[in-house]
Amino acid sequence: MNNKLTRSLALFLSMFWIGQSTASNTDPKDSFSLQDAISYALEHNPELRKARMDVSISKETVKQTVAIGLPQISATGSYSHYLTIPGNWIKNFAPTPGSPEYIFLQFQQKINSSGTIGVNQLLFDGSYLVGLKATKEFVDMSRFLEAKTAYDVQVNVSKAYLMIASTDLNIKLINANIKTLEKSLSDLKAMFEEGFVEDLDVKRVQLSLNNILIQKETLSKAREAFIELLKVQMGMDLTHKLFLKDDIESIDRQIRLEEERGKAVWTPISRPEYQILDQSIRLGKLDKKRYQMGYLPKLVGFYQHQQSTMRPEFNFFESNLTPNNNWIPSDMLGLQVQLTLFDGLQAQSKIREIQYKIDKAETDLEAFSNAASVEWRNARNNYQLQLKQAALQKENMDLAEEIYNKTQIKFKEGVGSTLEITQAEGEFKSAQVNYLNAIYDLVLAKIDYHKAIGKPIK
Repeated sequence: MNNKLTRSLALFLSMFWIGQSTASNTDPKDSFSLQDAISYALEHNPELRKARMDVSISKETVKQTVAIGLPQISATGSYSHYLTIPGNWIKNFAPTPGSPEYIFLQFQQKINSSGTIGVNQLLFDGSYLVGLKATKEFVDMSRFLEAKTAYDVQVNVSKAYLMIASTDLNIKLINANIKTLEKSLSDLKAMFEEGFVEDLDVKRVQLSLNNILIQKETLSKAREAFIELLKVQMGMDLTHKLFLKDDIESIDRQIRLEEERGKAVWTPISRPEYQILDQSIRLGKLDKKRYQMGYLPKLVGFYQHQQSTMRPEFNFFESNLTPNNNWIPSDMLGLQVQLTLFDGLQAQSKIREIQYKIDKAETDLEAFSNAASVEWRNARNNYQLQLKQAALQKENMDLAEEIYNKTQIKFKEGVGSTLEITQAEGEFKSAQVNYLNAIYDLVLAKIDYHKAIGKPIK
């Protein structure tokens, strides 16, 4: 009895020391609630960061498209130096005695230089106007894709966090069972030494204890993998420490379903996937219109100012030169009209191709709306079912615990058997696992329901 008390005290002190050590070594900034994990992921998840970059890229695309319709100003300069001045042989139309029949004349100067400033302004281009609107719609598409990525991140983080919390609760239950089995084993060994039970009874409890220790080790390894998965989903460095604040029951309390209380009416439009498909249809229609507007003429206005000079030698830094060295100005103002008369029916084929894509996208949107409606109903029904199942499993666990406690009392009073204890213990463990699975399924049903209605998890 004294040894038993000593062992119990040592076990208690050991558990107390481990708990204190863990608490002291846990940095508060390394502890994450579910909402903390989601917030961290929304900032650091690499896929979401890339989605935000895509939004920025699309905004720059809009600026580039807008720039096409703004004045385009360019400047050019040239300088050329003839090593050999070209010329032409021409017939001597006024020959004199002894003069050649052909004369070689050079019409170029050795030095040629010019500078030009030109301004082009797009006055009308139907394709440009449609393309400008399409780029703005493309920015909206990027935002929809970002929202879809953000929502997927929330769902993935929540499920990974849930797996860890579920494993933690399972390990907690196993630890409680280990403690109970260790006490039962200690009691049976003492009773065996006194001759009140058989060696077989001791071995049965030892076997149960060994099996549950193996199960705990397996779950501990699985938990390490789940932690790494959560870090990946959050965009956290794998070497960073991560501890969970929320257990599975607190997660269950946190995740609320407002739609179940009639605070919102669900339609497929609220799903990010619907918005992406609908936006793709709008982009397709604009793309089709862009090709149709391509049949209209394109009008460009331009202005050009040029200064040029031709000189017999390099004297740009000299003064008091003869007039033939002066810079000669010229100005030109005009309009340019471009009209496609025949393109081999390429545009018509492209318009038909785009229309097929629009029809396909509209079919996808209709199919998604139907599938989303079914998904929503199934998610709602599954949530209601899991809610009832969790309540029943909680009641079963409480009953199994009560039966197990009474069986232990009967055994200690000498009116029960080890078989009854083993059976009651097995039923209690089974009820605990069933309740754990029910809570896990309930929270998972809530997450799936949030996904089905396209609402953030909160």
